[in-house]
Amino acid sequence: MKRNWGLPTKGERAAFRDAKNEKPLLTLFVTAIFGVIGAAIAAISFSDARTLLVGLFHGGTLIAAIVAAGFGCWGYVWLARPRFAAQFSGAGDAFSDLLRFYVRAAIALFLVLIIARGAGLVAANFVSVMLLCVSGGAAAAAAFQTVVAFVPNYAEDGPNGPAV
Repeated sequence: MKRNWGLPTKGERAAFRDAKNEKPLLTLFVTAIFGVIGAAIAAISFSDARTLLVGLFHGGTLIAAIVAAGFGCWGYVWLARPRFAAQFSGAGDAFSDLLRFYVRAAIALFLVLIIARGAGLVAANFVSVMLLCVSGGAAAAAAFQTVVAFVPNYAEDGPNGPAV
């Protein structure tokens, strides 16, 4: 599997000069931090949901939890589609654009978590649990997005050979 961590190929002389402006190592560091934030929010969300509703991940409530988490996951993917498209196309983003995206996304993930935790004060626990599952799904998608960043050009070296 070819991994260049966002650095240009050796054949492109001018690209090496541009690499210092693209900040590939700082980009990976910021991406890793955002991935940890996403994973932590997902863990907190699902743990809080399980605490509020005993037997959440068993029986009929499991289906509701999966649907809510799926809604959060696909909601995040839809809202972050330009960033996902940049990763899948290999176009990438400038460091400042990427940093702004991660800051906005982290703030949004924290806000959804806070709203989900506070919903239990206003509505029934079930509503709060479903919002926590939405929060967990969105945060899990954010964590997955950062994993994709650490495997550049992964589509080229699939299990069945190069992608066509």
